[in-house]
Amino acid sequence: MGELDPVTRHASRVTSVILSCLALGLVFWGGLQVDLPLARFLRSIDLPWLVVAGDVGSRLGSGEVLAGISGALLAFGLLSRRAVFRRAGLESLIAHAAVALSTQALKHLIGRPRPRMTHSGWFQFGPSWDSGLDSFPSGHAAASFAVAAVLARRFPSAGWVLYGAACFVALSRVLRGSHFPTDVLAGVGLGLAAGYVVANPIHAWRSSLSAALKESTPYLVGAFALLWTAVNAAPDRWLSTIMFSVGACGVVVGAGHQLAWSLGVYRRSRWNEVLRPLATPLVVMGLAAATTSWLVMSLTVLLVMARWQEIRGSGLSPSVPQPMHPLAELTLATGLVLALVAIQTVKGMLPLL
Repeated sequence: MGELDPVTRHASRVTSVILSCLALGLVFWGGLQVDLPLARFLRSIDLPWLVVAGDVGSRLGSGEVLAGISGALLAFGLLSRRAVFRRAGLESLIAHAAVALSTQALKHLIGRPRPRMTHSGWFQFGPSWDSGLDSFPSGHAAASFAVAAVLARRFPSAGWVLYGAACFVALSRVLRGSHFPTDVLAGVGLGLAAGYVVANPIHAWRSSLSAALKESTPYLVGAFALLWTAVNAAPDRWLSTIMFSVGACGVVVGAGHQLAWSLGVYRRSRWNEVLRPLATPLVVMGLAAATTSWLVMSLTVLLVMARWQEIRGSGLSPSVPQPMHPLAELTLATGLVLALVAIQTVKGMLPLL
């Protein structure tokens, strides 16, 4: 990629942020379509394990537990004189306090009814201090992701565990019937923004917010795509077959190229130069097409464009997948095949829309 002037690079970075915001806007719109049907469905079923999961998640994401974890890290850091634990404890306490104040202010300013009090699909709002009119955003989700973002910054190797626990808390709030999916989505975004800002130098708050947006958007889109695929009835059989077939071909070509490259097949061929930069986009777009959802496809296109603009704005050449050990490539290819099977299994599982 040729050297770009500073103005063009800045414009590309701004475009990347705008595209990510558009993707999240579409996710939020889609979430509003799912909110009430999903709440009604959850109210109609009585499964003991859902109740237990909801109660455990609610407890894990409570202010007392999160503050206790942060306080324990801070105390250990002070007693052991280990700066990383001291900073992790202090910063997570600050992030937790910031989102607690923010969510409480937004809850009562917006005044959205809880699922049990909602009987229409509109996003009802208006300032209120009444109990039950404090659904948006989810405080548990916001606090959990704020603390997770800070701790993952200080302990990167534990990132998956920390974010996994935060995801469990967020999901449990929907399963428990305490929040709509859009409440949780807003809480996750607010928590990540607070965590990223607190965990980085305060003077770099703009870049911290940008990083939180660009790094979290793919995961939020992926989670929404799974939900959207499950609650939507399968489209026309022929259209569904065509879209899935095209998507599967994209996954096979992208993953197959990587596997062949790792085995040394046509590494110096012209096909290698053509397919290398396209391997990952082919797999991503293929998985999106396999859902047979135009909304998921649109979201994926926005993500790919945002990523391309981000790379362009950095002034670097587009990164290409590097060859891994053939066994690792084969494992990845097998996982992608299983993902296609899982998409087919999940598709229309809960035809609520």
